[in-house]
Amino acid sequence: MKTDVSERRAAVLRAWRATLEAEPASDDENFFEAGGNSILVVELQRRLSAELGHRVPLRQLHDHPTVAGLVGLDVPSAAETPTVSAPQALTLYCLPYAGAAARIYEPWRTRLPDTVEVVPLELPGRGSRWSQRPQSRLPALLEDLAGAMDEARRAPYAVFGHSFGGILAYELVRHVTGQGYPPPVRLLVSACPAPHLATPRESTHDLSDEEFTERLRKLRGTPEELLENEELMDLYLPTIRADYTILDAYRAPRTAPLGCPVTAFCGADDHEAGREQMAHWAAYGDGTVDIEEVTGDHFFLRDSEDEFLEKLAPHLRPARPPVTQQPTRAPVSSTRTFR
Repeated sequence: MKTDVSERRAAVLRAWRATLEAEPASDDENFFEAGGNSILVVELQRRLSAELGHRVPLRQLHDHPTVAGLVGLDVPSAAETPTVSAPQALTLYCLPYAGAAARIYEPWRTRLPDTVEVVPLELPGRGSRWSQRPQSRLPALLEDLAGAMDEARRAPYAVFGHSFGGILAYELVRHVTGQGYPPPVRLLVSACPAPHLATPRESTHDLSDEEFTERLRKLRGTPEELLENEELMDLYLPTIRADYTILDAYRAPRTAPLGCPVTAFCGADDHEAGREQMAHWAAYGDGTVDIEEVTGDHFFLRDSEDEFLEKLAPHLRPARPPVTQQPTRAPVSSTRTFR
């Protein structure tokens, strides 16, 4: 039996190394936290199935994304040694767009100023929380996310969200300040019209699987490799449906402005969340909004990342928030659609 376990562990390690091009830090390291994603997990499935001589279901990889879990060993997690980090001037909580995992923000940890601590917030049902049930109710999701923001009670923070994540960022700030948290230094939203313009004109969450997949393909936010993998889409669809269930049902609250500065980023070629739509965020902060335009369309966050991060960094200085243009007051407009 020991030989079987040893051979299986060696096979798992070979598949892991070939997929991530790195050694696991330990047998309990989470594949998704180590750099894996929805595309790489398919590569791991292929390699591990070849190593073991039988097909390994994707569900097993998502439910047991560690070497120990895949081997079947009952290896207790090593006691984590508390680490003391240097004080940060600002914590930046980041929320992803619909269907995305928090790991899209991992590169920012080393690309933003040292005075900024990037904290990606993972929604249930994806990334490191893949095995958890996706949340399709906004109040419950906000309560869940707030549980990862306890440090914001004591230290300066900002909240960022892209597209659907922009609405989550706004609502999360409303939620935590309503629980007695201090207001953020700044709310930062990108490719996301103001709340009263955010509700889509057409419902998406209740489309058939085929229609839903085609809608995702047109939006360009989901990798084609994922869309073409039927088995992976069976696992992925409930997660992104949950996001669109929240978005389709969203209605802007009748509430007082947050009272904090707002920065809005828009793609120069984004016709659904351009400068005009983003200007309405002035009504939800302190009465003004700083607008930064970035080359690209709705997914400039991905396609023009260097330019975007260069324009983001100056807005993360808590002592003296930047003003890049004359403040824009919110005009009145009809409802628009966003992703």
